[in-house]
Amino acid sequence: MMSCLLYVLPPAAILPLSLLNLGRSYGSALLALLGFGAAAPHGTRLAPLGPIGMGLVLLALQVGAMRAALPGAWHGLCLPLPNSPPAPLQPCPPRNSNSSSRDPETPRPAVPGPNTHLLARNLWPPEPSWDTGEGSASFGLLLGLSLPTACGVLWGCSHAAELRDAAHSVPAGSIGAAVGCAVGYLSSALLLGASVEGQLLRDKFGSSLSSRPVLSSLSWPHWLPLLGAGLAALGAGLTALLGAARLLRGLARSRALPLPHAVSSADRWALLPALLLAELGVLLGSLDLLAPVLSVFILTGYLCLNLSCAVQGMLPSPGWSPRCRLYHWALSLAGSLLCLALLFLTCWFYALPALCMAAMLYKYVEYCGAASEWGEGLRGLQLSAARIALLSLEEGPEPTNSWRPQLLVLLKLDSELRVSQPQLLALAAQLKAGRGLLVAAAVLQGNAGTGQGEARAAEQSLRSALASLGARGFVHVSVAPREREALAVLVQGCRLGALRPNCVLLGWPRGAALREDPAAATEFVELLRAAGSNGRGLLVAKGLIMGPSIGPSLGSGPSGPPLDVWWVVGDGRLLTLLPLLLRQHPSWRGCPVRLFTVALLEDNSVALRRLLESFARRLRLPASTEVVELHDSAVSAYTYERTLMMEQRSQMLRQMRLSARQGSSAPSQASQSGGEEEEVGGSGAKVMGPCPANVRRMHAAERLNDAIVRRSAASRLVLLDLPAPPPPPRPRDDNYVEFLEVLTEGLGPVLLVRGGDRTSKDQ
Repeated sequence: MMSCLLYVLPPAAILPLSLLNLGRSYGSALLALLGFGAAAPHGTRLAPLGPIGMGLVLLALQVGAMRAALPGAWHGLCLPLPNSPPAPLQPCPPRNSNSSSRDPETPRPAVPGPNTHLLARNLWPPEPSWDTGEGSASFGLLLGLSLPTACGVLWGCSHAAELRDAAHSVPAGSIGAAVGCAVGYLSSALLLGASVEGQLLRDKFGSSLSSRPVLSSLSWPHWLPLLGAGLAALGAGLTALLGAARLLRGLARSRALPLPHAVSSADRWALLPALLLAELGVLLGSLDLLAPVLSVFILTGYLCLNLSCAVQGMLPSPGWSPRCRLYHWALSLAGSLLCLALLFLTCWFYALPALCMAAMLYKYVEYCGAASEWGEGLRGLQLSAARIALLSLEEGPEPTNSWRPQLLVLLKLDSELRVSQPQLLALAAQLKAGRGLLVAAAVLQGNAGTGQGEARAAEQSLRSALASLGARGFVHVSVAPREREALAVLVQGCRLGALRPNCVLLGWPRGAALREDPAAATEFVELLRAAGSNGRGLLVAKGLIMGPSIGPSLGSGPSGPPLDVWWVVGDGRLLTLLPLLLRQHPSWRGCPVRLFTVALLEDNSVALRRLLESFARRLRLPASTEVVELHDSAVSAYTYERTLMMEQRSQMLRQMRLSARQGSSAPSQASQSGGEEEEVGGSGAKVMGPCPANVRRMHAAERLNDAIVRRSAASRLVLLDLPAPPPPPRPRDDNYVEFLEVLTEGLGPVLLVRGGDRTSKDQ
């Protein structure tokens, strides 16, 4: 607008200021005028001034070009002769009939009218010499100056709420505006190239025309392009202010950005930050400095828009259904790549900060959790990539060399839905060290239809517990009327394709419930069978009553309590892998590892120790090894008496349970129950002496426990082989629990480990 004022009224545009301050003064005044116009109740009615002004400019240019092409048209100005001093163009002399237009001494018209020879010369001009070239002009600068003239094709989207049929009007209007702008600007460029000599076109500041625009020299009437340019500037500025205000208001309403509440209440309040941002551009005072910045931000916006459309098309999302049948996501992807290329061609040192600002803005919106369309697209792309990865893993075999435990942690919740065994979750977090799969699961007893609220609260409690430990994993809470069946189903169904836990970690029940209640012992052993099925490893933690952190910081030296591994039966792969994983955590880094194995008198202890050291070196396990020899001593009277007490206690509990069931039975059933009582009594009479097999098991458990207590009583953690539970047809699950109690009696924290079928194959 300042340029129009300089050309139309030069005396009024000259103030006692420098050129930059002159631009700042007139620009601020014009911006204030546009602000009042945009704040007016019917300010949007002035927006068509832009297209009207641009139409006047193109019309005047077309009329002037056709007028110059008429036969016998008078050409007002001619180019100077070669080797003449620089000066404004002079009027053309009267044409002499004896002179030729190809005579070098004959002045050539500066605006000869459209012809193809002149267009060809201007399309491929000769290389300018060093003294005539203009050093400040470049492709990026010219692109930055011309790009804002064709970037307003989507401003109608901000007025979508005022349209009767936005789905039809916005695409048609945008495509029409794009085609109209392209045809108008391209035709004007071709007309200028075909009608004006190249020397005059390369006159950047119009010195040869006495500071008159070249476009005005070709147009007719000459003043109409100046008027049209002024109207176009006013209309474009007004439309930009209104569009920016609506955009800021929409962002404030969606809470995508931390904007004041007043911005979302009315367009007038949203107009103030738009005016302040525009004033910052006006204070630059130079269009050459401002245009590249505007172009970079416009291209960044179009880059994000095209990239969002491409992502939505690649998914494909159900909410993304473009009506254009010719649309393909490759078009949006090509548009985003073109915008990225133009960004760096325009001004690469402005493009990098603009891209960084866009990335930070996206991360901020993602951090705030705003439900915005551009935030959901990337999440959908991540879900699609996860689906493709899971499907590809489903087809191939599970890797064996990089096998590591993927944990499913079975937790119990108290009445306030808090984790009752946080030490178990802490141990799992230290075993994972931020890698692999970790699923924290729990079961709430109740009705599945009415307990979903408690389930969501329990899941949030588990997430908070994981976050407090610095661990990342998944949580799952089920609601079922029976906890035992729900846990078995949870263990077997916790998988998504190839992504499934291969180890189950659970805690030993507290108190003496297992010894006093055979039903509780049976339920616990059934859970062990379900957890260890289908090739899964099994980890049972016992005695982890040490506060919220099982492994306090022990430093990096070898002065901490040892971490003892007792390899008795099994392949030992999972048993020896766990110390390596634990020592990666800072809490266990200072614990020395000791590896024990058990040998009988007939075994070769020296060869067994040599094999154990070779195995530790192959696993790169920094452990000291020791072979513990167990003497086959006679069964002590204490062992005999303890086994007898275990069997008598189990027999008495079964009789009490049987009597409670038969107390109110019919006489016909009483005779049958009496027979059973006699059988039980008979069997009780038979069990006056303990079963020899139970005595042998109890004796072996006591001998092994005595060896472990003498060497590992002060250990930080004892890793011990977990014997396999008895097969389901055998009903003596309480005896199995009693053997485990004897095996771990007198020890501190113990982790009973049983490897799965997969680890056995890997070994």
